[in-house]
Amino acid sequence: MCKAGTSFVPVAEAAQLLETTEMRVLMMLKKDELQGKMVDEAWFVERSSLQLCEKPKASDIIKVGCGGGCGGGCGGH
Repeated sequence: MCKAGTSFVPVAEAAQLLETTEMRVLMMLKKDELQGKMVDEAWFVERSSLQLCEKPKASDIIKVGCGGGCGGGCGGH
């Protein structure tokens, strides 16, 4: 878990800073990998937790293979 701070950024900005998706940022909040709070039905991330956390890798977000349900005929498996 990352340490908390006092300055907050919207999830969209946090995603840009971490070079990942908004969904990944929300999952990181859910797993307590980032600290944040909900204000008026929108999540905000503590800036200090962004600075202390390691950026997620693409492999954390995308599964290997096409995932398109092609049955493996495309050579992606």
